[in-house]
Amino acid sequence: MNLTIASVEAIALAAPFSKMFDEVPEWLLTPASSHRVLPRLGQYTTLVRIRTVDGLEGIGEAYGLPEPRVTATIIGQLLAPMLVGRDAGASEALWELMFGAQASAGRTGGFYLEAISGIDLALWDLRGKAAGQPVHRLLGGPVRTTVPVYASPIPFLPTTAESVQTALSFVDDGFHAVKLKLGRGETTDLAHATAVADALDGRAALHVDLNCAYDVKTAIRLAHALEGIGVRWFEEPLSTDDVEGLAEVRAAVRIPVVTGESEFIRYGYRNLLLARAADVVMPNLTRAGGITEARRIAALCSAFHVDVSPHGVGSAVGLAAALQLAAATPNVTSLEYNRLPNPLRDDLATPPSLVDGALVVSEEPGLGVTLDEDLIAHYEVFRA
Repeated sequence: MNLTIASVEAIALAAPFSKMFDEVPEWLLTPASSHRVLPRLGQYTTLVRIRTVDGLEGIGEAYGLPEPRVTATIIGQLLAPMLVGRDAGASEALWELMFGAQASAGRTGGFYLEAISGIDLALWDLRGKAAGQPVHRLLGGPVRTTVPVYASPIPFLPTTAESVQTALSFVDDGFHAVKLKLGRGETTDLAHATAVADALDGRAALHVDLNCAYDVKTAIRLAHALEGIGVRWFEEPLSTDDVEGLAEVRAAVRIPVVTGESEFIRYGYRNLLLARAADVVMPNLTRAGGITEARRIAALCSAFHVDVSPHGVGSAVGLAAALQLAAATPNVTSLEYNRLPNPLRDDLATPPSLVDGALVVSEEPGLGVTLDEDLIAHYEVFRA
């Protein structure tokens, strides 16, 4: 089979909340503290299609927030011309080619890395299809056939009763862990966390995510209070660039400290690991260099005895890719399963099955997703 790349295409998709609701609820526009400045107006992603001269096609996804057309333009104008005519099977070499092209112009984060990520996922999908194997088998797996997940988020809801209701609905859906958004002030945070913990009563683990809301002293004080009600996961309490502060928090508390969804490639994670600033890190495959770089990040973390739990915001393609990586990587221990309204995740392809708090990994070739072309046409806003 000839795996020479014939074309690379990027498709920006946007699913505004205004098209899903007659009146968009306030909590959906600001589900977490990180959306106070830039409200979340919908769900976005950039799909990537790579076709070979023989007509084989690979599908990938580049992180879409806050504007998928930017990433699509980078793919269409900068990266696609580098790839056409090259061997799609040489995904490692192509990753280094794309990364090296911006060696003197900034390349370790932002839209450019997200564009590389989408292409890398499409290349792995293509390689799996060419081999007739799921990607996790190309990665040396499986080490597991189902991946434990937690439901996310319980957003900034007005009352503790509403937070409790959402948490219990996740348990009723079969989840064994749920994540509550905090960052509205210690009093409000503790009220919602205590109410949810009491309602769960040990039936599901409670994670919390502060989305960079606090300083070191406040984070430590809040963590100590949360330890007393059994919270098992303390995510992003500080600004993401305060690595030393996060290390200080981790040294002062018993609750596992989690971060990394805002990092891109191994160099940022190296700094976190050397500082002993995290118990768990959360790369997002659609922004952190795809599967190629995520494997490097996971290997680096294993040397520090740090677990990996991929960030779960995006479409059906990114979710499928994270499941394939998790199936083949021993220190990937769980996966975030975002449950905010998102047709790009739930309708773009058949969702994976949830069994006993875990998602079943596809055994279909490649990433294991078949996309709904009519839905793509419905939500497309730009193509490059």
